[in-house]
Amino acid sequence: MKPLPEKFVRALKVAVFVVCLGPVFVLTWKGFHDGLGANPIDVITRSTGKWTLTFLLITLSVTPVRKLSGLTWLIRFRRMLGLYAFFYGCLHLTTYIWLDKFFALHEILVDVAKRRFITVGFLGFLLLIPLALTSTKGWIRRLGGKRWQTLRQTAPDRWSRLRHS
Repeated sequence: MKPLPEKFVRALKVAVFVVCLGPVFVLTWKGFHDGLGANPIDVITRSTGKWTLTFLLITLSVTPVRKLSGLTWLIRFRRMLGLYAFFYGCLHLTTYIWLDKFFALHEILVDVAKRRFITVGFLGFLLLIPLALTSTKGWIRRLGGKRWQTLRQTAPDRWSRLRHS
């Protein structure tokens, strides 16, 4: 299959970047126009959580889709999509800690211990941190290709073990 022209890929990246910001724009618009319902904190928390998982799944599907379809240029979008998963995960965690629990550490710890889905979500977020921090070219150089690849391959494996424990 013939590769796409560089200008087209760059333009497509800009379009994907803007589209990925769509959910946060919709939440913001709804917030300013009383569209979040009776429990806005719940709507924001659930929306950002859903988009975190959506972007995580899209990111993880880039490689299989690329291999099956032969669309090699898709790999150039994986980092951006993964960083959007982390971005929405940060919004989700911030909403929970700040708006829902008002930084009450004891209440957060009780919630984490009591509700398994919060524990899994928190541990999943912790697994995303090293992936997001080491996604730059500088970190790839610092870690070396082999160690960087190992990090990238073990984090999703740990996530799947966490989910099934």
